[in-house]
Parts: sequence; structure tokens; C-alpha cells
Amino acid sequence: MTTLEKGSVRVRIAPSPTGYFHIGTARTALFNWLFARHHGGQFIVRVEDTDKERSQPEFEKDILAGLEWLGLKYDEFYRQSERGEHYRKYLKKLLADGKAFWCYHSKEELGIEKAEQTKRHEALHHFCDHKDNPPTDKEKQLIRLAVDRNIEKIGWHDLVRGDIEFSADTVSDVSLAKDLDTPLYNFAVVIDDYEMQISHVIRGEDHIANTPKQIAIFRALGVEPPQFAHLPLILGADRSKLSKRHAAVAFNQYIEAGYTPETIINFLVLLGWTPNDDKQELISTQEAIEQFTLEKIHKSGAVFNPEKLNWISNQHLRQLGDEQLSSLVLPFVQRNFNQVDNVIVSRLMPLLRERLEYLDQIKEFGYFFQAPEYGPELLVWKKSDAVGAKQAITKVLGILSGAGEWGDQKLRSRLDEVATTDFAGDRGAVYWPIRVALSGEKFSADPVQIMLIIGQSETANRLQTALAKLN
Repeated sequence: MTTLEKGSVRVRIAPSPTGYFHIGTARTALFNWLFARHHGGQFIVRVEDTDKERSQPEFEKDILAGLEWLGLKYDEFYRQSERGEHYRKYLKKLLADGKAFWCYHSKEELGIEKAEQTKRHEALHHFCDHKDNPPTDKEKQLIRLAVDRNIEKIGWHDLVRGDIEFSADTVSDVSLAKDLDTPLYNFAVVIDDYEMQISHVIRGEDHIANTPKQIAIFRALGVEPPQFAHLPLILGADRSKLSKRHAAVAFNQYIEAGYTPETIINFLVLLGWTPNDDKQELISTQEAIEQFTLEKIHKSGAVFNPEKLNWISNQHLRQLGDEQLSSLVLPFVQRNFNQVDNVIVSRLMPLLRERLEYLDQIKEFGYFFQAPEYGPELLVWKKSDAVGAKQAITKVLGILSGAGEWGDQKLRSRLDEVATTDFAGDRGAVYWPIRVALSGEKFSADPVQIMLIIGQSETANRLQTALAKLN
């Protein structure tokens, strides 16, 4: 690849506000942003809202909020809906130069042509006979590009996928606009990329079929197109295109779940790109900026692995100090529970640092913030009975009442002593009813950990409640 001068890179992310910000758009935005920052260039956000029926302000707001949350600050911002005069100017010029023309074919006629081509398994195309012989008895329907019929191929060197060529027949006379005030996608994209001096178009491979059409429009304008780099698709575990059945695709769901921006950036950058050390799985945003090049983008699809996302998230959370982690966890505690004890939150930090995969997972630790609900049968250990459960709980209450200063090792040694003396060494006969009394769960944090976190008084209250259930 040619060495790029600092500041010469201008890239864009061009989402359509016809739906909420999703994982695929987030990954594309990230790759553009990293490429721009690596080369000291500009990252541009251009909202492509010319689809007036489907574009909604709430979708634009959601997209911009997602970019802001990730920290992908843009250098320039545009809306296509505010650029009508620019498109009109170039449409008039192309018509005046004979490089564009009015097509009079109705939707019905074009629909019949499309159906016939589909039946013959042909690439959809339309070479319009109105270019040289416009009818006088029909209404204008579309403005089309007058593609040179002598051109056999339209191709480019893709910075990810290598040389790509399309037969000019598949491009045909490209639709540019419905009228002078209603540009269509491929035309508006070209005008914007030209006027905004975009140097590199980095986008998903689902846009490959649009690229020859856009190159044809660039050529008609007499300007060089930008360089193109088409990213691999994000795939589900079955290697089909990522969809809701594989994972949450709406980006806001990951924010709501409590993944951090650093985690998502780490995860997304590895979806189709490899750092210098191909075994590196944890990468900071700054490291990604320093290392990011298009040469290391994969050609094949990248599999979205939720388990890997959770592992990366846990590793990032483990790196945080108690104060940092507590400040992140606290809003999720407040969201899930009516009463929040800051002392409990503080004591929880070592346990959460080890176990949390995302912040909203705190709801799985509700027994630290509120007394659990459960049936008395759950208190009974599989090798014991209700009498044994009552005996174990009573013994532990006795330990607590005379414990004085208590800590992890002291509590464990006393509980183990009860198991040895009263239950023939069966630790489950002691630890199981205590676990259930404190957490209401079959599987929970270690009972001694729970006792130390909720405190001696609350531990005693819960054990008394358990006794009452067994009576």
C-alpha cells in the first residue's frame, strides 16, 4: 500500500437513520475511526437520510448516542437531507453534458423486465432505449447515467479483497435520481464522497455490488474515485450473517447490559482484524490506534462469539480498582434493587471483580441487597433432613453469637469443626443450609463470603428466618 501522508486520510461512516444503531455499523464506524486516527486524518459522520419515509429522528439520535458512548468523536458532520442543492447542481450538469438522461419507463414496465431477468437467472440490469430516443407521450420517471456501452469491465483494487471486476452489463444505465430534487443512494453517495474529499471508503462487503455503479458515476463526473476497502461480514456461530437469533444486534442492548466502551472496542476490533501479535486478545483503544492498518483486515467473515465478549469484559473489569469498579456498578445496583447499601457495594468489589462479565449481571447477586425468598425444602441437604438442617443452622447461630471479631479463616475453621463434630465430616450438611438461608439459591457465592459481606447482624437475621421456615 502507498505510504499515506499525515492528515491525508479522510474517511466517513454513513449510516441511514432507518433503524437503531447496530453491531455491524458500530464495527464499521470503529474501523474508519481507527484508520483516521492512526494516520492523523479526519473521521466524518454523514447521516444518509434521503429516504424520507423511513428515516426517523429517533434513529439518528440513537446512532449518534452510540458513537458518542464508544468515544468515536467525529471531525465533521453532515445530513444528506440538507444537501439538496449540491445534488441538484450535479444532476443538471450531467444532463447538460449528455452524461445523464431521463428514463420514461414506468415501475410496471421495469418490474416486468426485472421478473424476466430473474427467471433467466441474469444479473439485474437496464439499458434504456430512451437515452437516444425519448418518447413524447410518456411522463419522466427517473434520471439515469448514460453508461458507455463500449466499456466491458469496471474494476478496482480493493484494499482488503484485492482486484475486483464487474462486467459493465451488470452496471447498465444506473438510476441517479427520481427527479432533480430526489437523488437516489448511489448518486448522493458519490457526490458526498467527492465534495467531502473522502480518501478511503471503508464499509461492509455487502456494498461491493454498489461499487462499480459508483465508480461509473465518478468517471462521468471526471474525477478519481476514493480507494475502497470492503470489510468481511459479521457472522453468527453457524457462519450465516449475524442476526437476532445469534445475538443482540441492537447496539443499545450492550450499553444497557453494562459492557464498558473499552470492552466493546476491544471485542469489535478483533472481529475481522488482527493486531501485530496475532495471539493478543486484550487490546486498549490506544494500542488499536497505533497498530491499525487495512492490511491486517481479514477477507473471511468474523464470527460473533458472545462467550468471548464476556471473557474480554471480565478481563477489563478485573483491571479496575475498587473505586472505579464501584462507580460503574452502583447505577446498576440502583436500577435493580430498591435499597442500596454502599457499604455492601464496597465489600462486594473483590467478588464482583472475579465474577462479573457485564455490569447488569449484578442482578444475579440480589441476595447481597435483599433477603432471599425460597421454600423450606431447599434448606435440606441431599444427605440429611429437616432436623439436620435445623441443627446446622442452630449451631452456626451459636458460633455467630460468640464470634467477637470474625474473619474468613476463623469462620471456616468453626464451620468445618461443626461438620466434623456433629455431622461426621459432611461439610455439605453445614454449608448447604447456610448457603440457602443466606442466598436462597442452590448455586451462589461462597457462604462465608456472603456472611462477611452482608455482616454479622444480617447473617443472624437470615439464619433465624430459615429456622422459622423449618419449624
